[in-house]
Amino acid sequence: MNARPLAALLLASVTSIAGVCQQAPDHRDHSAHQATGQAKPTAAVTATAHAAHPSTPASSATPTTLPPGYGHVELAGRPLSAIGYGTARAERRALTRTVRTSGWVTVDETRTSHVHAKVRGYVTSSHERFVGSSVKRGDPLVSLYSEGVLAAELELLALVEQKNSIKEAAPDSPASRSLDSVIEAARKRFSLMDVSRGQVSRVEKTGKPTKGVTLSSPRDGVILARGAIDGVYVEPATELFVISDVRSLWVIFDVFESDMPYVALGQKVSLRCEGVPHVHEATVSFIAPVIDPATRSLRARVEVDNQHGFLRPGAFSTISLEVPIGEGLAVPEDAVLRTGTRDLVFVVKDGMAIPTEVILGPKAGSFFRVDAGLDEGAEVVTGAQFLIDSESRLRAAGPMGGGHGAH
Repeated sequence: MNARPLAALLLASVTSIAGVCQQAPDHRDHSAHQATGQAKPTAAVTATAHAAHPSTPASSATPTTLPPGYGHVELAGRPLSAIGYGTARAERRALTRTVRTSGWVTVDETRTSHVHAKVRGYVTSSHERFVGSSVKRGDPLVSLYSEGVLAAELELLALVEQKNSIKEAAPDSPASRSLDSVIEAARKRFSLMDVSRGQVSRVEKTGKPTKGVTLSSPRDGVILARGAIDGVYVEPATELFVISDVRSLWVIFDVFESDMPYVALGQKVSLRCEGVPHVHEATVSFIAPVIDPATRSLRARVEVDNQHGFLRPGAFSTISLEVPIGEGLAVPEDAVLRTGTRDLVFVVKDGMAIPTEVILGPKAGSFFRVDAGLDEGAEVVTGAQFLIDSESRLRAAGPMGGGHGAH
């Protein structure tokens, strides 16, 4: 195909599309201004409004200040219902912000114990304890053979035997009384090894060493981890058991930066966990003092009663907080166009959609609070936002890329 006819065809197509999008006013309006000797309005918004409504004074038809890069959009004669167009009024209302986030269930660290031996030795019995089994405070957990405990028992038995021998030979001898303090010191040494007083008493009465120590549970709870395996060599650094009371649990969740001003200690939250049919109510008991740089969020937690055992550590949870933020002027969420550099609404007035820059407050449910830029009762566009925005930008560009509207 010849290049000239092709270029002419493309130019004609572009010109036709631009004419449809810009919806330029009839040239008769301009000639009317010239014939009557009236000065041409400086703002395209005022000119077009006066052309559409000749009975309305041009000075009061619409605002003359538009956001840079935007023009008005005429609504008359458009198939508005077909493009999803709708409007709403800016009204004052009591606003409540809903903060939703996710979290996870974990054990209460204040109700969790890590069991370690204070001596080196070998596990002789784990008393059939396993992960998930329940224990009571004082129940035996693990028995160890320890050379250190054996040596201390033999030393105590030697001191007791020596005292008894001296006491038989000379009942009131000062040497017998002097051994009392030494024997008592030997007894106290066992407390540093977690050897019970009952075990020490049995050793003294029977004269036979037990050769080790049996560790007991420090609390009621459930075994979450076990490192005590029969025959394994352990030392003080070895974690033998982790026991936690799961009748009370923590739910930890992240608060993102935009929601931080609305979350406070003592605040009521609702949480739902996977696999649990009902909603739990709890209170915020902790908010971290620093932001996690990796997630840009703040860590918070609530304490949840779990007497019935419905919740389990590791479960996923969704958190919801209802935060009253007072009364204010509000518009629906879908009436706001957020461009990144400014926030706009399109105000419906005199048959036109007028782009208006506003200053927004926090989002409250399906509404935005408007702090400045809009009057109470103003009618704003809630549907077909992107179509109206596109045409507003085209009108601002003008036929040759300049001006706030078509001339």
